[in-house]
Amino acid sequence: MEKLLQNVRLGARLLWRQPGFTAVAVVVLALGIGANSAMFSIVNTLLFRPLPFPDPAALAGVYSRSVARPDAYRAFSYGEFTELRQRGDVFTGVFAHNLGAVGLLEGETTRRVFFDEVSANYFDVMGVPPLRGRAFTAAEERPGAGIPVAIVSHAFWQKRGSDPRMVGQTLRINGTLFTVVGIAPRAFTGTTAMVSPELYLPLGVHELVMNDFDSARLPLADPRNHQLIVVGRLRPGLSPAQVDARLAATAAQMQQGIAADERQTFIARPLSRLSISTSPQNDDGLRVPALLLLFLAGVVLLIASLNVANMMLARGTARRREIAIRLALGAKRGSILAQLLIEGVMLAVLGGVAGLLGGAWSMRLLVRSLGALAPFDLVVSAAPDLRVLAATAAFCLLSTVFFALGPAWDVSRPGVAGDLKAGQQDAPSGRRGKLGGRFRRGVLARRNLPVLAQLALSLMLLSTAGLFVRSSLRAARLQPGFALDHGVVVEIDPGLAGYDEHEGRRLVRAVVERFRAQPGVESASVAATVPFGMISLGRRVEPVGRPAGGRGETAVPSSYNVVGEDYFATLGIPVLAGRPFTANEAGDARTTVAILDRLAAEKLWPGGGALGQTVKLVESGDNREGTIAQVVGIVDNVQESLLGEVLEPHVYVPFGPLYQSDMNVHVRLAGGRGASDGAAEARFVAAARGAVRGVDERLPVLNARTLRRHVEESFDTWVMRTAARLFTVFGVVAMLLAAVGLYGVRAFAVARRSREIGIRMAVGASAGDAVRLFLREGVRLTVVGGAVGLLLSLALGRLLAGMLYRVSGWDPLVLGASTALLAGAAMLACWVPARRAANVAPMTSLRNE
Repeated sequence: MEKLLQNVRLGARLLWRQPGFTAVAVVVLALGIGANSAMFSIVNTLLFRPLPFPDPAALAGVYSRSVARPDAYRAFSYGEFTELRQRGDVFTGVFAHNLGAVGLLEGETTRRVFFDEVSANYFDVMGVPPLRGRAFTAAEERPGAGIPVAIVSHAFWQKRGSDPRMVGQTLRINGTLFTVVGIAPRAFTGTTAMVSPELYLPLGVHELVMNDFDSARLPLADPRNHQLIVVGRLRPGLSPAQVDARLAATAAQMQQGIAADERQTFIARPLSRLSISTSPQNDDGLRVPALLLLFLAGVVLLIASLNVANMMLARGTARRREIAIRLALGAKRGSILAQLLIEGVMLAVLGGVAGLLGGAWSMRLLVRSLGALAPFDLVVSAAPDLRVLAATAAFCLLSTVFFALGPAWDVSRPGVAGDLKAGQQDAPSGRRGKLGGRFRRGVLARRNLPVLAQLALSLMLLSTAGLFVRSSLRAARLQPGFALDHGVVVEIDPGLAGYDEHEGRRLVRAVVERFRAQPGVESASVAATVPFGMISLGRRVEPVGRPAGGRGETAVPSSYNVVGEDYFATLGIPVLAGRPFTANEAGDARTTVAILDRLAAEKLWPGGGALGQTVKLVESGDNREGTIAQVVGIVDNVQESLLGEVLEPHVYVPFGPLYQSDMNVHVRLAGGRGASDGAAEARFVAAARGAVRGVDERLPVLNARTLRRHVEESFDTWVMRTAARLFTVFGVVAMLLAAVGLYGVRAFAVARRSREIGIRMAVGASAGDAVRLFLREGVRLTVVGGAVGLLLSLALGRLLAGMLYRVSGWDPLVLGASTALLAGAAMLACWVPARRAANVAPMTSLRNE
């Protein structure tokens, strides 16, 4: 131990005496370790960090699956939930919940707030009592009870100034006063990671706050109302097969007398950390990008470590004479090796501390940018937990192995006499064979391998950044099938102010008419959803009356939208066949018509013939009910996503028969289809809230912006831009580190060969000859490293092809630009030492020798 402390003190003294070297090494390592720490912190929060309640692994989702169609799932009714809760052979506790949105009055404006509608035992089964106040009671859960109470999230309480008197205060939700009876614990996010609703409400207020995104307007107690998601805490010792067998037996007992094709069975599966769904979900969709981020951050760490390895090798070479003297005086190689490794560990620890701080800061920035888009509160602790600390320690250990072990082994090898004779220059490099000497003096010399690796990996990161940047630029020039210019979208929701369906319909029509009457407005219409929005609806479209064996698919999952008259003209979506909806159809609750897009029509009736056909629109997971409609029009395809399948089938139905309170009013301003300067749209957006207040002062305006801004600020666009920025940072940092490493190697080569340069110039070589000599060697390094980097770029680009938007994984423009950028930086890094070589004074160099 005394020897170890002595080595630590000596290492600290040596590093303190070389502040320039120490500072550069720590900064370089901090960049690599910080990038890895930040990426791992995010991945840890989403995938690994235990959720903040006891034994989260014991919680399992309970899912209702169709017996006839095993791929179809639906939510539970309240009656099914209560029967499951009463059976204790599988779970120690079972709770039900359902996410939704309500309107919260804040001052004179109504804000849409997401809530979780929960059973009375929700917090009890979770094992998390409220921080203040109490949980809900059985009386408050009872269907139709209508007792207006609420529990607020910890983040909501903090935004209200952590008022100690919050419990007992009232909130106006959907026009009704709710009393706050509790505050959820800090960092509590329910069954998911990172995201949290702002409010928790009891099931008994369902009729006061129910959502109608899918026209689910049945009372909670109605057996046909399937809206509840059920979660149970498993009894210890049960295998998955035993759990499913008991649940299947329970489902069979509960569904006696139900037709065979309508029966459901129950299964239990692990909960997803990232989604809440009526069907089992896994988190594999995030694992691939998470692993990619960790891989690219690891590449940055490797480049940084190789860079410091070069610095350590140069520093160790300069200390050869000192080490040779110590070996000659009897020091053991092991003690010298330990000393050099301790110095490396100290550098890694300093870099790790700085990287940990930088990673936490970077994580805050990333979460803040995502929080501007997320409809939920993001609950992320920037303080690293044990996993992040352990991972950062591992990054430090790996970097030490990469940058310290090799140089320490090299400079501590035996060879005392040669090192004493050579002094501080031209130290021998071991056994000298003719072929080995040529190999070591060439591009693939051992001292050049770290630089070659840095150049290759840097080009790979630069090309990856280029692919995402070009993908982001392509997304910015998006042509989604509807007109972005001269368009405005205003989101309103009469239900959030407590209005019923009759009054809500009247208000929506009044707002549309008010907008149509505004100067400069060409047309206006309404729609339930907006492309690239946070909310999407779906229906399964099935052909009705087609002969058996006819061509086309039997069912097409489609995006579903409820729209008003003039919708397609307002958005500029071409009608390819048939006609759009009429004013009567958009206002008549008895209308049963539909419009398909070209993709849906081709899937159902290849070669044409969809117009005039009859289809059934079935809600996802529903085997029994559906809406029969006649196809009266075919419109062009519309793009609603930049990620995954960018085009999907669409079906449109008129606003008349299918009321929805949350509606988006689309407005088309005068100006045709050409690009606009945005001034008219900005003026209309500024006046939109006043126009809505002119219809009804209580009617909430949830959003008002231009259609182009809506798309540019969508989640998909954010993902593309964030990926481009993140990978660009990785690429630029890697390129700079590689350039610094190349500069260090070439500068060290100039210093080692100063005698040779002096002799060359003394016998007639010019300064230009010296410059060309060192530039030629630098070009060879760059060419070899770039060639390997191009191969790595092609391989990684092929893997990334599915994550890019209309960009090939081997895009020649990206590869060419990345190569040119790296080559320019490398040539600059070589030119500076080469110019220094040209300025060597022959007599001074020879005199020093």
